[in-house]
Amino acid sequence: MKKLFSILYVILFSFPCVAEERLASHQAVYDIALSSTEGGAASVVNAKGKMMYKIQKVCDKWQTESVFSLDIGYELSGLDTTNWKQTTRESADGCSFDFEVFVREKGKDRKDLAGSAVCKNDKKVLRLSVPVRSEAVFPKNVVFPVEQTLRLLEAARQGKKNVSSYVYDGTRPESLYSVNAAVSYPEKFESEEVAGDIGLIKGKKAYRFDTAFFEEFETGNLPDGAPLYEVSLYYYDNGISDRIVQNFSDYQLISTLKELKSLPEKPCE
Repeated sequence: MKKLFSILYVILFSFPCVAEERLASHQAVYDIALSSTEGGAASVVNAKGKMMYKIQKVCDKWQTESVFSLDIGYELSGLDTTNWKQTTRESADGCSFDFEVFVREKGKDRKDLAGSAVCKNDKKVLRLSVPVRSEAVFPKNVVFPVEQTLRLLEAARQGKKNVSSYVYDGTRPESLYSVNAAVSYPEKFESEEVAGDIGLIKGKKAYRFDTAFFEEFETGNLPDGAPLYEVSLYYYDNGISDRIVQNFSDYQLISTLKELKSLPEKPCE
């Protein structure tokens, strides 16, 4: 179930750095629903949930929190309920990334994954503390979620059509992905009725990204060349996302923006 929560984090390795102030500190709430299903005896027949995503600039770091509550109904096995939360702290220079993942069980949050990554000797070193202590070394062109979002938006502003990327998003110990993204430019995109600070998106330009996620192994991508899963979504120019469709082959989920709240950036103390 954890792969359900890898919202689009795409990185580029050939584009210049971008002005991080273009990214809006905000809190967004989404409704999650079943978009389509292939059917069959073991198929998904319904889905309903909520997602809250918060990103805020605090001193020289971006802090994020993602909270998911999702009920998925299967034809044979019945209801599967998941409650999941991730918190991250990423430095503005992309050289520090701390993350924690929690799973709610019996009314309490259990820490399921925790770790940190830093730049070292022209590499990026990942150290996990939960569930077990371990270490991995990534090439320098692997970047983390906020920098990925910033660079993806900059690629769209430059009129790019396709991008290839590598990403570590801290949702799973092994979650190093190779990502291929197609960028398109709708003449007009507007969210449906949204409560709260709609000035964050009113009149903003939006881009569409259709991406395929491949799990990266030492010998390359998945042997059959098929993606692990696919995601399409719209990003407004300030990084607020909407209409997120996650395609897991035999079913699709859609997350629709419902509430927005502007958050202040906090200076260094």
